[in-house]
Amino acid sequence: MDQYRRRGKKGLESRQSKGPEPRLTKRQQRQLFKLIVEKTPMQLKFPYALWTLPLVQELIAQRFGVVLHRTTVGRLLRSLGLSPQKPARRAFERDERECAYWANEKFPAIVEQVRRRQSALLFGDEAGVHEDGPIARTWGAKGRRPVVRVTGRRRRINVISAVSARGRLWFRCFKGTLTAPRFIQFLDALLHDVRGPIDLVLDKHPAHAAAATRRFILDHPRLRVHFLPSYAPDMNPDEHVWGYLKGLFRREPLAATEDFDSAVLNSMEQIQGDRPLVRSFFENPEADYVLRALAN
Repeated sequence: MDQYRRRGKKGLESRQSKGPEPRLTKRQQRQLFKLIVEKTPMQLKFPYALWTLPLVQELIAQRFGVVLHRTTVGRLLRSLGLSPQKPARRAFERDERECAYWANEKFPAIVEQVRRRQSALLFGDEAGVHEDGPIARTWGAKGRRPVVRVTGRRRRINVISAVSARGRLWFRCFKGTLTAPRFIQFLDALLHDVRGPIDLVLDKHPAHAAAATRRFILDHPRLRVHFLPSYAPDMNPDEHVWGYLKGLFRREPLAATEDFDSAVLNSMEQIQGDRPLVRSFFENPEADYVLRALAN
């Protein structure tokens, strides 16, 4: 990597002429945009996973025979509508064809079943919230890192929930691992709170697919369970509840006098009471297939 950085920093820039810096044609700019948006560096035989300015600089030199200064590359990328972003994580094991089949064929068929049964369509998930979780960025004087005083404790509480596209949310907080008995308790409470049939979409967590859970579902025909594709948590609207919940604690770390468990419970109750917010979780680009299917 050091060898590459030396080559990228010195080798490319040393080849630049002292006259006017060359430019990419409009056609080359369109080709560059397509390469960056549609390909990863590794697909183009680079030994890295992320597009950085030195790497794009090298790509331009290789593909178009044009050597640009790194600052010029940055301005060019911004003019093309590109920006540095934190990439979403996706597992190598994820099957994109299975995800497309779920979104375009299998899930719309489930929606048709839901309409015939006149059932409540819910999405369920669970997550852990850590007391010593990361803190969001804050502004401060250059060269002087800001300090935010937080607790040194490392408590954790888990939350399981279910959401509907109509903006309703059910949840339960618990300590320890999610087991089949704990999950069954949540299902039992859900059946008590929701009148009529329920179609529940879940991931393939061991507690969701356990033998005891399957027996419970068979004993309660009012409840039907459907499983999302493997390694596709972002396709579950309920997954985005956790991003919002954890974001609250990143922006507002707990004060010394606050109780962690109560803070999580209160935050979930606030989310539960905000129906427009809950509906917005279904508008996430990875989960909006749900709204498309419901609109047809």
